[in-house]
Amino acid sequence: MLEVDKKREATASIRGYFYQLDAALLEILNAGLNDSVVIEGIEDFDRYTDEGVIYGQVKYYAEQNLTDSVLRDPLHKLFVHFHGLEEAQRAGRKYLLYGHFSEVKIDIGELSVERFKSVMEYRKEVKAADGTKTYEKKSLLDGTVASDELIEAFCKNFSIQISAEFSEHRNIVIEAIRKNQNISAFEAEGFHYPMALDYIATLATKKDHNDRKTTRRDLQELLKGTQAVHNRWLLREKGAFEYAKHMKRLYFSPTNSAGVVRAFMIECDAATDGSIVCDQLRAIGNNWSSAKRRRIQNSERYAPFIVLRGADENLVIQVKNELFDTGTVFVDGYPYRGSPFRNDHVQSPQTQEHQIEIRFVDDVGQLLEALNGVGRKLCHIYDFFLERPAAMALPGPKSRMYSIPVSSISTIMSII
Repeated sequence: MLEVDKKREATASIRGYFYQLDAALLEILNAGLNDSVVIEGIEDFDRYTDEGVIYGQVKYYAEQNLTDSVLRDPLHKLFVHFHGLEEAQRAGRKYLLYGHFSEVKIDIGELSVERFKSVMEYRKEVKAADGTKTYEKKSLLDGTVASDELIEAFCKNFSIQISAEFSEHRNIVIEAIRKNQNISAFEAEGFHYPMALDYIATLATKKDHNDRKTTRRDLQELLKGTQAVHNRWLLREKGAFEYAKHMKRLYFSPTNSAGVVRAFMIECDAATDGSIVCDQLRAIGNNWSSAKRRRIQNSERYAPFIVLRGADENLVIQVKNELFDTGTVFVDGYPYRGSPFRNDHVQSPQTQEHQIEIRFVDDVGQLLEALNGVGRKLCHIYDFFLERPAAMALPGPKSRMYSIPVSSISTIMSII
């Protein structure tokens, strides 16, 4: 039988620490793309927005009720920070108590000045020389010069957010990651969440507060790499047929639509065979363009962008020559010899008469320029890589990038 000293168990403290990390992670996922969030800054997390700063203190008291006595210390700590600011600095500062409690026994609405002062009050035990005990009323505000106007200003900027129990709260975080990365629940729980939690925990240990700062954009870039590592593992563990089937179901099962702009990036190396590349591009054009479809309006037609990443000029010329000779219609942004890249040319409209199947761009820079020209449509970027996934900033919040490792370029047509 295991022996346990319950007085020394740190289970609640450990759960509280992980709850705090989950809360910080959720704050980042709900923040603006470039809002800075500092882990273990002034409070457990500090979020810097265009409007100001939100200071968040996290509490996890699964066995304790939220009462005035429980609220008193964290509330006072937040007030002390507000009180210590210069008057001009107080604008835009908000304070949040975020936590889970066994039960909520108090009103958690906006505090009045009188209610705030009441929470600050407590009874102090006084022991006389003869051993008798009496109690006198004290307040955490004793010795503090704070006007009612100052207290009222703080109360208007303080709020309490009651959060879910530990396991439910973690599921909320995982779901936020799933939505943020546009992935399956399995991927979010098994791969992305552990990576994100480790990232936040590592930030929390940094000595310099500047090194404990991150953004949602930073987190998304980190998790993009997680997707690539996960897919690389799948490629190794599954047979080629099963892997292709899994990738197809994961990324290419939904029917095509004019509302989605698709771009395919294919990593090439010195051994890449141009004829094999052409086979993949024909398959992409057949499956993911509307070139051969008759019953579709010109305004709703679509054709994918293609980047042969890492390909040398000779390979690109070989591929374009073979596609041209075999009747594949494409545009490449160069309407005449010696022309600079022209985005209007690569965006040439597809019509029943001009059945564009492929839109070539030379590199990531040209791809971003092209995608920025498609308006507010949803963009899906598929990066088929042999060695390393592409590193690129997404053109907008409605863009998604999928890093898909392949052992050979010839397998792409089985996936798409």
